[in-house]
This record gives sequence, structure tokens and C-alpha cells, in this order.
Amino acid sequence: MQASLKFSINDPSGKEMVAGDGTGTVGAETLIIAPKDGEPRSYSLRDISSIAESEYRIKIVLEKGDQLLLSNLGYKYEDFVRSLVQLRNELSLKDLLMQEKIRKQGIKADFAFIDAKERPKASGKCEVRLYDTAMVIMPERSELIRVPYSELLTCTVDSFRVVARLESGDRIEFTRLGKDLSSFQKGVVDSITELSVRVQDMLKDVYPEADPNAILKASQFMKEGRAAKRRDLEGACPGLWSRLEMKIAGLGIGEEYAYLASKSNAAEIRIGMKRTLAGEIKKEYVWFLAPIYSKDASKGGNAIAFEATSEEEEGRATYFFRIMGRKEYSQNAGSSMLDEAAETALMSMAKGLLAINFRREPIYLSNESLYSPEYTRYRYSIMRIPELRLMRERFIGRVIHSSIEQWKLDVDDLLAFNVAQESDAQRWSKSDGSMVINQHP
Repeated sequence: MQASLKFSINDPSGKEMVAGDGTGTVGAETLIIAPKDGEPRSYSLRDISSIAESEYRIKIVLEKGDQLLLSNLGYKYEDFVRSLVQLRNELSLKDLLMQEKIRKQGIKADFAFIDAKERPKASGKCEVRLYDTAMVIMPERSELIRVPYSELLTCTVDSFRVVARLESGDRIEFTRLGKDLSSFQKGVVDSITELSVRVQDMLKDVYPEADPNAILKASQFMKEGRAAKRRDLEGACPGLWSRLEMKIAGLGIGEEYAYLASKSNAAEIRIGMKRTLAGEIKKEYVWFLAPIYSKDASKGGNAIAFEATSEEEEGRATYFFRIMGRKEYSQNAGSSMLDEAAETALMSMAKGLLAINFRREPIYLSNESLYSPEYTRYRYSIMRIPELRLMRERFIGRVIHSSIEQWKLDVDDLLAFNVAQESDAQRWSKSDGSMVINQHP
């Protein structure tokens, strides 16, 4: 899409750096501003933080804070805005790690996203797409919205509208669906049902003699890879937790689980499972989060350990994240605030891992590495996923699996290191058998 326009480029403070007449061109991954006099400037759509409209003017804020103001687009204004937003959204689908099969697309509708307090969050014309694990709303004039099926409570037809209600209390209403109304609603319900059945099947495999009704109750806590606490699963299906521990041991991470459990608040450990299909082969992915903290601030801790079986042919590692700031942790020994902070951190980490589909690289790569061509897609994911930004901010380090004895020594080193530091910027790493301190990227 190309259009003549007026432009100005301002620094983060709003000071104008350059302005003039020229041409704007939106490509698959770039926006090019070509002045009538001067060199063209190219901006990656990945570097755009936000797009706003007002009185036929477009304000584009870039990742580093610079602003592009575009005006005088004439009759091409509407098409230019739609093209810019839609191409950025298409790129976002790749960068938000949506590498999964699409089931239905091209569903045109009007939508209204309303929060639990009846306040509008977004609305407009859109295309809706159904993927394996989520519904994606592609608005014509605003950023895409991804809604995992695991967050949907119901999806019903009400007076020629489809109403999707979320666990958060929010709801999304779709109107003007035409002939797609029934098939769209059925597609969402079928996807929710399929994921629920998949979780129940996994739990039945783990605990085949369990009561089906108990399995159904337990599956509500483990929707689409969610991690569940022991007391929740035991309350729904007594005996299931011990079977999950046996499953972990059978998949080769039993010693790691036992060691981390011995250091953590065992009642707060979470276990999750996912099953994917690679052709006709079922692959299971089992993981757990262990919060490690103490009322005695001098003891190693202030950490959440993440351990998992691996779907990839690569060396495994255990990942550690801070529960709270290091100074804050030392000042709150013995406080109930530790339990509350651990609970909040566990929920954020679990949600973040699901959002990035358990990929590790977006967590530990340095900022410099994110500008390498093979990792550029992760930069947008970091911009768009708050839980991923939190995980990067709180990342302490990773302990590589060599021998179990060395792994235990390194875990102890990391935990001791974590409470000995005052600055949250310090990260732990191991090199040639010695501990090295790195600055947070």
C-alpha cells in the first residue's frame, strides 16, 4: 500500500527532528517514509509499539520512543490505516509464537470486547480465526487479540450474536456474522471440548482406575497445559498427585523433582501436562514449578524453579526466577507477604510459559542476541507478552544437566548466590566449573 502524505518524525520528548512531504509505503514487514527531498527511512513493523488515529492523522510510536506523525493522506487514508494495522497483525501472529494449525479463517464480524465491569475494551470490524488452542480476533483498526480456549467458559448464540464469556468475567460479543454464525459458534465449542477431552485422556493414562467424574473435576485445573497445585488435584481426585509424581519419575526427571521439592514449599508445587500430535505420534510434555523460599532470609531461595521434559533434542536445563526483588526479600523474612508474592509469581510464570509455548530462548537471550536475524521474531513477543517481560526481568540463571551430583551442587550455588546479591541486575551462570556473574540483559 502506498500513499502521498505529510510526515514528521519526533524524538521521545516530542521534539521534531524532521518533517516534510513524501510517500508512505507499507510492506509485509516494513513501513517506508520517502521524503520528496532526502533519503527514505525504513521502519520495521516489529519496532512499532502502538498505532493511534485522530482526525485523519496517524500517530505511530516506535519501540525506542520516537514518534511518526502522518497526515494529508487524502482518499487513501482508510486503506492505508487498514493495511498498516493488518500487516502488522499478520506479522504479530508469527512473532507471538502462533506456530499451530489454523482450523477456520475468513470469518467476518463486528466485535465488542467488554470487561467484567461492563467497560468497553475494544470494538470494530474484524476477521476471526480459529487455531488449535486459541481464537484470534484480527481487528481492522487495532491490535490483534488472542483468546486461549482454556480461558473461555462458554460460547453461546444469543439473538443472532455469538457471546464468548471468559474466566476473567470479560466477554466478547460478535455480530453481523451472517451465514457463519452457527458454524463459528460450533467451531469454538468443538475446540474447547476437544482440549478438555485431551486433558482427561492424559489423566486417565496416568491414573486409569480413577473415577471418571473425579478425572473430569481434576481436568478443570489442568486445562491446556496449565499447572495445578497438589491440594486442588487431591481435592478433585484423591491419589492423582502421587501418580503424576510417578509419571515425572518415569520420564527421567524424578531425581530433580525430589531434590527441588525437598527445598521448596511442597504444598505449593505445580505440575502441568500437554499432549501434542506429531503426525500419528503422541508426544507428552510434563513440567513443574517449585517455589523455593524461607522465612529465614539468609537461607538460599527467593526463587521459582522450572523443570520439564524436553520435546527437543538438546541438553536439558533447570530455569530459576526471582519471586521478588532481592532487597525486598531480605526485608520481609518471616512475613506472610512471602507466601502471597510466591503465589502471584507462580501464576505469572505459568501463564508466561504457556504464552510462549514453553520455548526457552525468549527467556534467556540477551538484548543483543534479539537483534540477530534468527531471533528477531522474539523481540515482538517480548513487547506484547507482559508475563514474558516479567520472566526475563526475574530470570536468575539456568543450571545445565550434566551429572545429577553436579546439577545439585550448581542448584545450591545458584540459590545461595541469589540471596547474597543486593542488585536485581545480577544473574548467575556457570563457566568452567566456577560461578560467573553476568549483568541482566
